[in-house]
Amino acid sequence: MPYSADISRANPGCFLFLLDRSGSMQGALAGQPNARKMDQAADAINRILDAISQRCSQGMDIRDYFHIGILGYNTDDTGEPVVDSVLPGTSPNQPFLPISKVVDVAQVEERQVRESDGAGGVIEVTRRMPKWVVPEAQYGTPMCAALHHANRAVGAWVRDHSDSYPPIVINVSDGAAGDGDPLPVAQQIMGLQTNDGNALVYNVHLSEVAATPIQFPESQEGLPDELAMRLFLMSSVLPDGSRNLAQSLDMAVGPQSRGFVFNADIVALVQFLDIGTRTASDLR
Repeated sequence: MPYSADISRANPGCFLFLLDRSGSMQGALAGQPNARKMDQAADAINRILDAISQRCSQGMDIRDYFHIGILGYNTDDTGEPVVDSVLPGTSPNQPFLPISKVVDVAQVEERQVRESDGAGGVIEVTRRMPKWVVPEAQYGTPMCAALHHANRAVGAWVRDHSDSYPPIVINVSDGAAGDGDPLPVAQQIMGLQTNDGNALVYNVHLSEVAATPIQFPESQEGLPDELAMRLFLMSSVLPDGSRNLAQSLDMAVGPQSRGFVFNADIVALVQFLDIGTRTASDLR
């Protein structure tokens, strides 16, 4: 059975996040004027990275079950593509750090969060939260350039980790590529493989309108436009473990459901990232 390799320090898993930082990410997410897409996307990735680190914790020890990379992409004021590696000590072509190093480079900020008071009410408390992604947004959307960097980085990773669970690339964007057709390079990434299966490419489309998210579709039928259809084709079919997890959360998924959400609001975004990153987390 593919996509069944154990995750261990000898054979770690791999997540590469691609984050759209184009100017349109300054817009409101799902029609909420106080929730910019750039802020919500950064916060969701930070929360998921914190959750991954918690899953790798054994007491005070962070075990290197995963390698993590984060690439942000936009253009400069001349239209030239800019792909930056977010984690210190990494580069666009070599973006990965083991999870213990990811934890080490986190910034920490104090945030007010609402929690249960244990008596049926809600109180606001201050919590110290790790932060890796700082919201940024300007200019264009060179998605193809980001995917080309991902292809090189993931290609090198699978050569060094042939017995590992296949790497997962998660692209978070609010629009179409501004530098060509991203489908061929996405398919190149999906053609990379370890002994356990092909690399997985997932896509999350953030919406500025308060529309119902389309989650894990099995076909292009019913998708609203060419952008949605292209992102669908750029997304991998969910492995059995991911599909089973989604079903356990009462989500409508089928044998051909793809790792794709269109018109995502913050709930759909966080839920998608959680499903995508919990797939390979059976640390046996």
